[in-house]
Amino acid sequence: MRVLSVILSRLALILLRCEWATLESELRRLYDDHRRDDVYRPSWFLQALLLSGEDHRFFTHDGIDAIAICRALWRGVVLGNREGASTIEMQLVRVLTGRYERTLARKVREVALATLLTRVVPKPELPALYIRAGYFGWRMNGFAAACRRMRLNPSVMTPQDAAALIARLKYTEPRYPSERRRSQIQIRSRHLLALHRKHVDQFVYRDLRIEERYAII
Repeated sequence: MRVLSVILSRLALILLRCEWATLESELRRLYDDHRRDDVYRPSWFLQALLLSGEDHRFFTHDGIDAIAICRALWRGVVLGNREGASTIEMQLVRVLTGRYERTLARKVREVALATLLTRVVPKPELPALYIRAGYFGWRMNGFAAACRRMRLNPSVMTPQDAAALIARLKYTEPRYPSERRRSQIQIRSRHLLALHRKHVDQFVYRDLRIEERYAII
């Protein structure tokens, strides 16, 4: 998969030069804002929950998770079930480019551009940047807005509050959430906490950049 990532990154630099230039500029701006912001900085625990729920092989790939892609293809073709295979890099590309159309061309561009992100930002910083830029629901476009709307202290959250926040990346909260959506968020929150306990023992987070003053005990 490493060879494929190298090939895709080189093709992206040639064929998607303009798109990469725009994405690179947005990524640098986001990273600069993140480094200067001592208030709305996603904690280690939030980042760990994100990896558990969205991309637990994050530190073993270069922006493309071959296992997840093969599993998604198998379940889609054989079982008829739709399943995502997006990595943190791919999701960050989607957010920063604002492209969500359900087309193969968009997906291929997203995969190729995802292999370039670490040219700008160290890989361990990408989970925090995705949380910072992610869409959590109505009037929750980004981590700071989500904290304000949910009335959360960004540096001191209970594990339950942290899990409920990350759960909204999958089940975004509408202006008037239904009971079904509230239930989905609650179930997802419990699932994330259970995955976290499992992944701690499996050393999934061993390469995350831990900053103790933001960590949740």
